Amino acid sequence: MRELIDDRYELDELLGRGGFGEVWRAKDSRVGRWVAVKLGYPQTYEDTRRFEREARLAGSLAHPNIATLHDFGRTERAGRSAVFLVMELLQGRSLDGVLADGVPPLADALDWTMQVAAALGAAHDAGVVHRDVKPANVMVTEGSRVAKVLDFGIAKAQDGPGTELTATGMVIGSFPYMAPERWTGGANGVPVDGRADLYALGCVLMELLTGSRPFPAGEMHELLALHLTAAPPAPSSLRAGLPAALDPLVLDLLAKDPRHRPANAREVSRRLAEIARGERDGPGRPADPRVAVRSPERDAAAASWPPLPAYAPTVHTTAGDPVRVMLGHRLTRLLEDAPAGLTDRLGVLVADLTEELGASDPLTVRAAYHRAVSARGQSPTDLERILPRMMRVLGLADPDTITARAVYVGEAAAHGPGDGRRHEGELREIIEQAGRVLGPGDPVTLVARYHLAGALHRGARDRDGQWDPRTPERAESERAWLGPLLPDLEGALPAGSPVLLDIRRRLAHDAWLVGDFTAAAPLYLTLFPDLEELAEHGDPEVGYRVLRSIGEAGDPALALAHINPLLHRLPLLFGNTHWLAQELSDTRADFRRALREQRRASGDGGLSRLFGR
Repeated sequence: MRELIDDRYELDELLGRGGFGEVWRAKDSRVGRWVAVKLGYPQTYEDTRRFEREARLAGSLAHPNIATLHDFGRTERAGRSAVFLVMELLQGRSLDGVLADGVPPLADALDWTMQVAAALGAAHDAGVVHRDVKPANVMVTEGSRVAKVLDFGIAKAQDGPGTELTATGMVIGSFPYMAPERWTGGANGVPVDGRADLYALGCVLMELLTGSRPFPAGEMHELLALHLTAAPPAPSSLRAGLPAALDPLVLDLLAKDPRHRPANAREVSRRLAEIARGERDGPGRPADPRVAVRSPERDAAAASWPPLPAYAPTVHTTAGDPVRVMLGHRLTRLLEDAPAGLTDRLGVLVADLTEELGASDPLTVRAAYHRAVSARGQSPTDLERILPRMMRVLGLADPDTITARAVYVGEAAAHGPGDGRRHEGELREIIEQAGRVLGPGDPVTLVARYHLAGALHRGARDRDGQWDPRTPERAESERAWLGPLLPDLEGALPAGSPVLLDIRRRLAHDAWLVGDFTAAAPLYLTLFPDLEELAEHGDPEVGYRVLRSIGEAGDPALALAHINPLLHRLPLLFGNTHWLAQELSDTRADFRRALREQRRASGDGGLSRLFGR
């Protein structure tokens, strides 16, 4: 007998699992139609809010290119609280499935992108920003005629309450498709609105046209730097024969400044329609007929290490040799200009250097290192392979060697398999060398220190939890490393950097664990400046930690102003909140007594001067 949800939806087949729940094919027994049921198991109040937000926002949208939401509710499943969404069941495959088979025909790519733009235009007109436009969230129905946008799970009301960050200070969304203003959380007065969806649509269009993302790096910090600072390649540099009008459209969509992107999704649809009409009436002039279409075989060849020749003459070895000088200038220009196809062009240069100077010449090794860095998104092992030669030829004190070791060892320690602490000795050696050669405030030194702190904290576990129940001893150890690092990074990184947000979150929680409320309170106020929003809509346990830290640090009046709204929410939440209600009630009583004592002693209303309030 099939399992029933809400005495109505018969679960038939599990279609997939994601980060938050499951999607089932189900039968609506009341009306007799097949539907998709998305089930989630909220761990926090924010999880529940996200499901309710998806239902509310998606339910307000009616458009042929947006998946229809039928129902929403709460249920119990196997003794666990669950929430569910009932959506239109679509037959077809997502665009990432299409791309797995290769680049689609140009007519299909243009048609699907026009339909997605139409869906986004309807959402933006209704005041809704999707915030997670990507190939996996676009379904092409059977027959490849209709494209539908899915999953408004992290959407938000345009100009409404909310932020680009979760309660833990982490940016939400899919990193390869995120607009620059989404990485910075809308800092520096740059708004996060529908134009962020248009940037993501530009990334999707680039992938449909060429098979490549604008920035194919694999690591988050690489993607952050590229989306914020690097110029994207023109589609014509990756695939010949494209209509000339596609280059300016894609590059406009991928503009760093939202003001330089198309004004709205309707403008994107109009420009795409003109391009498609031109193709139907007769193909236009290719943007660059000299560039060959990339093939999987060519990409694989470009990603492989250039083979060494059967001989290795080292004729041009003197410092002033004109061939060496010319090859050195080639490397300098490539690194300064960072042209499209940089990895391939560096590969050609490495082959030329190997033939002219030998595989172990310092210039060859340096060029091979820069090629390995540029190829890390497609070939992450190249850096590992070149490191021994760098250490032998360039030396351990060479800046490039130090940087390569800091990246490779640091990421292995903080994110790789096994016990991160086994890399401790090598990381400490790298930090000492980087500080001595590059300087203690150099980003390489700071990043190595950050990785060491992450490795020591992670230990043998795969990944930290949201609020990891670490011991006070481990919290003190992490504070000893991260505490001195924070002011240095604040001077070197933008205010909205995910690294800064992560360090502040860790240090605030560490200070909480060891009872150092004076240190925890300012950090919490930086992470959660809107205490009213936190108390009324944020994670209740986080809210308790923040408000108690503020009160214990000397401002009970500020904490009391927000404890009551938080207490009033608790009976409405999932799960056992009795313990939290008792903690909040006891804390409120303590702060009321403290406030009365402060007033008797000083005659003022609190010590809010401590926080500048």
